[in-house]
Amino acid sequence: MLLFLFVFLLLVGLCWGSFLNVVAYRITFDKPFFTKRSHCPYCNHIIAWYDNIPLVSLVLLRGKCRTCKKPISIIYPLFELITAVIILFLCIKFLYGSFSLYWLLGALIFLSALIVASISDLRAMVIPQIFTIWLVPIWISLSYFNVTGISWRLAMLGAIFGYGILWLVAMIFKALTKKDGLGVGDMELLCMIGAFLGPAGVWFTLTFGSITGMGIGSIYLWLSGNGRMTRMPFGPFLALGAIIYFFLC
Repeated sequence: MLLFLFVFLLLVGLCWGSFLNVVAYRITFDKPFFTKRSHCPYCNHIIAWYDNIPLVSLVLLRGKCRTCKKPISIIYPLFELITAVIILFLCIKFLYGSFSLYWLLGALIFLSALIVASISDLRAMVIPQIFTIWLVPIWISLSYFNVTGISWRLAMLGAIFGYGILWLVAMIFKALTKKDGLGVGDMELLCMIGAFLGPAGVWFTLTFGSITGMGIGSIYLWLSGNGRMTRMPFGPFLALGAIIYFFLC
């Protein structure tokens, strides 16, 4: 029974991850959401249902489009798998904790927003506001009714702290270098994270994201040979820190 439930949750997570990939791509690149089926970004060939099965189709197609043979972005299977693992851990946390169904729904939206923001940032260095700043009043409202696990005061303080600390860092960086170091999207993402996790969540997220971002970024720059001022997405590292804090605290 437990094995069946485990497999079922993984399959649901893979499908949800595939859906989030579509959401991120279409909103980021302003593509029609309901009027057109998924297609190859290179040859525009409509993807058949049997070529759109999470992970399975990628293996069967050997990582290439059936029509033009162009490689399929690693982002698709990577975030399908990440989402499946997150959904599995979310259900475990829900089943073994004293949480309401409203909390479960809010947590699912929060985690999904982090995933979509990460995909968008990796693809286009853009984080849509619909997955960040638009959610802040929702989290504050839910916290007022004790749904998110923190008080509405902590939610508001977390949102202000999340946006303000990155804004301050960006201003200092620009004053010293005369260049933009952080995008507004990163500030809005941390603002959204703060509204759901509170100030402590912001502090952990920023610390973890900064350390991992610098480490992985340094390795990437060294391997690619790019200069120090090369722009890199910071959103995925913030999202990863927020996800870890959510499950550990």
